[in-house]
Parts: sequence; C-alpha cells; structure tokens
Amino acid sequence: MLYMGLAAYQRILAAAQVESAARVFAQDILSMRDRALSGMDVGHIVLDNDGKRYWIYRRPNLVEKKRGFASAGSESIRFVSIPANVIRFSINGVPQASGNYILQHERFSSAKVCVSLQPVTGRVQLERLR
Repeated sequence: MLYMGLAAYQRILAAAQVESAARVFAQDILSMRDRALSGMDVGHIVLDNDGKRYWIYRRPNLVEKKRGFASAGSESIRFVSIPANVIRFSINGVPQASGNYILQHERFSSAKVCVSLQPVTGRVQLERLR
C-alpha cells in the first residue's frame, strides 16, 4: 500500500514538473513576441534536436539564456513534438512558425503538456494532455 502511495506521489510530482517547464517555455515565447512588438530587437528561440533544452537569442549571435529541463527539477522532461526548431517573430508579432510543442515526462508518459503557438496572433495556450 505504501508503494502505491509513493507511485501516485511520483506521478503527481512528474505532472507538476512538466507543467512548470511548459509555463517557463510559454513565458519565454511571449517575452520574445513582446520584444519584437516593442521593436527592441528581433531575437529567436532555438530548440535542441534531442528535445531537452533550448536557447534564447536576443541578437543574431548572442545567446542570452540556455534553458535545460534539469533546471525545472527533472532531467526526464523533453519535447516529444517540435513543429519547428526555430521560433521567430516579425516586427508586428507574427510567428514565423506555429504549432503544438508537447512536453512529456520520460518516465511517466501520462504527464504531458501542450504549448500551442497560434499562427498570425502569436497567442500561446497551455493544455494538460491525458
């Protein structure tokens, strides 16, 4: 009985870690869109091919931040769906790539969150998947 309680706790913790990582990713996308709209500078986000990290560029060659999911509390989080490896916004806030970026916990596959980047508007939505 104790083992079943521990397993349930681990699933809940995994879901919380994935949701937290998805919120940070969504906030980074929105920050990039807002910077493009304000005319500060047009940067971009590059997702790594293995799906475990991404880089935020503020100018063409300057990496401002590197985000790895280990900083979200788990090395077991990764993207399982990447519609485009580079996310850019035009000066008017329109994304050049859109789609559903799905984050999933590797050990608990039921812990998934979809970060949806809408075309034209650049709106970002989070949805917990089952």
